Amino acid sequence: MSTVEREHVFPPLMERHYPIVDGRIQTRSLEAHIVDHCNLTCVECCSLSPLLPTWTADPASLFEDLTRAARVVKPRVFKLVGGEPTLHPELVAILRGVRATGIAPKISVTTNGLLLGRLPDAFWEEVDALTISLYPKPRLGAALAAHIEAQATRFNVALNWKTQTQFVRMTRDPASHDVAETQAVYHDCWLRERCHLIRDGIFYTCTRPPHMQTLHRGANDFTHDGIPLHDGDALVEDLHAYLMRETPLQACFHCRGGSASMEPHRMMRHAEVQAEKARFE
Repeated sequence: MSTVEREHVFPPLMERHYPIVDGRIQTRSLEAHIVDHCNLTCVECCSLSPLLPTWTADPASLFEDLTRAARVVKPRVFKLVGGEPTLHPELVAILRGVRATGIAPKISVTTNGLLLGRLPDAFWEEVDALTISLYPKPRLGAALAAHIEAQATRFNVALNWKTQTQFVRMTRDPASHDVAETQAVYHDCWLRERCHLIRDGIFYTCTRPPHMQTLHRGANDFTHDGIPLHDGDALVEDLHAYLMRETPLQACFHCRGGSASMEPHRMMRHAEVQAEKARFE
C-alpha cells in the first residue's frame, strides 16, 4: 500500500444526535476495553494503562453485557480496545462472541500493531477493521507492516493507520473544583460521543471513569458516571437521557477531555511508572 493509504481516517464531526429506531438508540460506536495493561508505557495514555494492574475481561461477562446492550443501542461499529487488546489470550473467541450478540454490523480492534504478526488466521477471519497506532518509538517494522497489509488484503480487513506523534495531556492533577470550567470541558468534549464504553454491566459515555475507578482504588466512586444496563422497560429512555445530558461527569473534574493540550509522544521509564503508581497506593 502507498503512504497515502496509510493516513488516518478521521471520524466526522460530532453529531450529538441519537435517533431511536426500532427501539434501539443509533450511535457512532461502542467499545469494550478487554485488557487494562499494555506492552507500551505511553505517557498520558487515555486508558491510563501504564498505571493499572494486569486485567483481562471475562468473555462470558462481556457477552452478557453486550446482549443486554444490544436491546437498546445500535452502534455503527463495535471496537475492542485496551490497554493492548492483542494481549488477551481469548481474543479470537471474544471476536466470535461479540459478533453473535448482534451488537453492531462491524467489529474493529484498536492496537499498536506490534503483536499482530503472532496472531492466527482465525483472528483475521473474524475482525472487520483495524485501527493501528503508529508511534515514533517503538516503530512498526517494515516487514511487520507488510505482513499486516498482506493479511488485511487476504481477509478483506479495513486498515486505518493512525500516526501518534503527540498525546493529549488530559489528566487534571489535582482535580478541578471549578464547576463552570468543568461544564465547559464536558460541553466541548469529543470523547463523550466517540468513546462510549461498556464495562462491568455499566454503559459509560466516556472511557475515562472506569479506569479512574481502578486507578483511585475506590477513593472516589466513578461508577456513578455511567448507567447500569438494567432489565427494565425504561432502559432505552434512561440511556437516551444520559447521552443527551449536559451535566459533567465526576471524572470530568479530573480530566481536560477534548480541551487538553497536545504534547510530544514519549514512553515512560520504569522508575517513572513506579513513582506514578505509588501515588495511588
